Amino acid sequence: MKKFQSLEKRIQYRFRDKALLENALTHPSFRYENAATELDNQRLEFLGDAVLGLLAADVLTEKNQQANEGELTRLKSSITSGTALTSAARELGLGEHLRLGKGEAASGGADRDSNLEDALEALLGAVWLDGGLKAARKFFERNIFQCLEKAEPTLENPKGMLQEYAQKKGFGVPDYTVLEESGPDHARHYLVEVTVSTYAYRGEGSSRREAEKSAATQAVLCLIPSAGK
Repeated sequence: MKKFQSLEKRIQYRFRDKALLENALTHPSFRYENAATELDNQRLEFLGDAVLGLLAADVLTEKNQQANEGELTRLKSSITSGTALTSAARELGLGEHLRLGKGEAASGGADRDSNLEDALEALLGAVWLDGGLKAARKFFERNIFQCLEKAEPTLENPKGMLQEYAQKKGFGVPDYTVLEESGPDHARHYLVEVTVSTYAYRGEGSSRREAEKSAATQAVLCLIPSAGK
């Protein structure tokens, strides 16, 4: 498929089975609106998530010979977080290649964090099926690990950190409000705002919980700069 040649060049991997690549880039909304399309990227995303965990553990163990289990766990959590994966997906320009339904495309789905994260995991799963472990590891190291090594560390419990900070400052309990809930049942999207005293921060995700965590992360990184170091 010539339309995906630029992406294959970007990721430095040429698919033997082009259908796998197309499926990895097909959002559920596209399949929902196109009866002739039988598959979307959800199954590949499921596989890619598992492959990601395996490769992250393997590479991190190899590159951090002196790290203990706790340190490796924290590194793995950071490098497989939604925030980090979204960053890597944007570096690859995945958004411009996504196959989206008309409604999803019109609402900014090509740059939606959850869509980019899902697509990157699905793409990794597709490479695994197409080329096996060796190809998947090369893809991971070249297109994900190198980018995520530079990513900000993930906060393990941003909502708890924010609540503790707010209480210490006498601000009271942070207030979370759903500003927007959109998308079909199979691809929901939430926009949440958290208010702390006179400060307000927003986050988004495919569930209310994910959106609240994203908003809390933004708040913590802004209010407690040292938390991200």
